[in-house]
Amino acid sequence: MVRIGLLEEELFAPQDLRVTVELTYDFENIRETDEITDGIDYRSVIDWVRGFCAKYDGKTMERFAHLLATELKKSFEVQSVRLTVDKPRYTKKLGLAEIRVEVER
Repeated sequence: MVRIGLLEEELFAPQDLRVTVELTYDFENIRETDEITDGIDYRSVIDWVRGFCAKYDGKTMERFAHLLATELKKSFEVQSVRLTVDKPRYTKKLGLAEIRVEVER
């Protein structure tokens, strides 16, 4: 749930966004040890993204996606982050298949 949008109704009520995250990371250690401490705990990534979304308050998906990717990359020390953000709330109303932003950092 994110407070994001340009319409008055969007500014007051958080809405669902669908976020897909791809991280590039050297998994050599965890591949050898099979210990989560040697890799990235995906539960931590999910909790971090949810926390970011809960705090965010903005207008455009482009800015949201850029900030999310940038902060994810810093927080988890990965080589790169690729993410897509879908805003399903208005697709049907606007007669669109999807409203999506893709970012790679």
